[in-house]
Amino acid sequence: MTNRQRQHVLINGSNLHVGGGVAVATSYIKSLSLKKTLEFDISLLVSTKIMKNLKDLDTDFSVFKSVKSIDYVGIKALWSGLAKELSDYDLVFTVFGPAYTMRKPAKHIVGFAQPSIIYPDSRAFLKIPVHLRKVQRLKFKMQELFFAKADALVVELEHVKLGLQKIPAFRDKKIYVVNSAVDSVFSEPDRWRAIDKPMVSEGRIKLGLISRNYAHKNLDLLPYIKRSLKHNHGIEADIFVTFVPEEWEACSEFFKENINNVGPLTLAQCPTFYDSLDGVIFPSLLECFSAVPIESMLIGKPLFASDLPFIRDCCKTYANYFKPEDAESAAAVIADYYGRPLTEQESFVSDAQRFVSSYPSAEDRAESYLTLIRRELHS
Repeated sequence: MTNRQRQHVLINGSNLHVGGGVAVATSYIKSLSLKKTLEFDISLLVSTKIMKNLKDLDTDFSVFKSVKSIDYVGIKALWSGLAKELSDYDLVFTVFGPAYTMRKPAKHIVGFAQPSIIYPDSRAFLKIPVHLRKVQRLKFKMQELFFAKADALVVELEHVKLGLQKIPAFRDKKIYVVNSAVDSVFSEPDRWRAIDKPMVSEGRIKLGLISRNYAHKNLDLLPYIKRSLKHNHGIEADIFVTFVPEEWEACSEFFKENINNVGPLTLAQCPTFYDSLDGVIFPSLLECFSAVPIESMLIGKPLFASDLPFIRDCCKTYANYFKPEDAESAAAVIADYYGRPLTEQESFVSDAQRFVSSYPSAEDRAESYLTLIRRELHS
């Protein structure tokens, strides 16, 4: 087959600027870059944040036909030229949508990770001021319309597929499940990068998580957990977050007085962050999937998480669960864990490590994505 006959595929991550989406896209592209040959030409359209992550991992781009770094932010992509960037390809794979374009690519696979669309009655909406809830619901309805334009959707867990199939717009849509993965950088300490801001904590338990400060993440609970640990259990703790500067500035003084912010991290800095902690707190109220639980387990840190189905779906019995939105419950669960014999604590994290090691590798995930691309190109 000549180069002229080879089909041309675009991996689109130009709309991803923060959080887990950036990490997944970075991991996916890094895995593709390690392949010696590809059966079709692949081009990249990625955000500057993804490009920074890829360079931080010393990615070799020579396997790709072309590479372009550009940022498309939200609905503004409609009039900022995204449609033109996605044209002239046999297939576009948007790692996570929605892709705001009125002109549909020839074939379009879109990753779906917007839990507010499939769980519109979640308690997470109660974290949003009343006057903003209608605005948010309109936004999610609009996103639903753009997701529905895709030829196929790919999700990370079965509960997301089942949730989508209950919505009329997706009832007849092709929906593939590709389980998420932990990038290989987590098991290769020589590739870890130092964190810009030291995480100093003398004689205190170090807790934290990697997350944006979205309302559904329920992170305003963190200082109350810290206070309850001290007053009710005699445990001094420092809690660390990874907020972007704008999010940190918007936090209350009470939050800033009690919580430490190290700022956003690259993928290669994430394992360093987890490794510096004694445990990971995950108080989220709403997710399709989050990498935080499995990443923390793989690094060998105990996970303390909201007792909700979407978390139990991926963590089973390998997390320490507390009542959602209940700081005293969270503190009690944390205190109980650290009150156990050290051998029991070590057994818990080693069992969790073995469990999460059964998850697909980043290379497995990349191969699954390639299989979807082949299937859609030939359908």
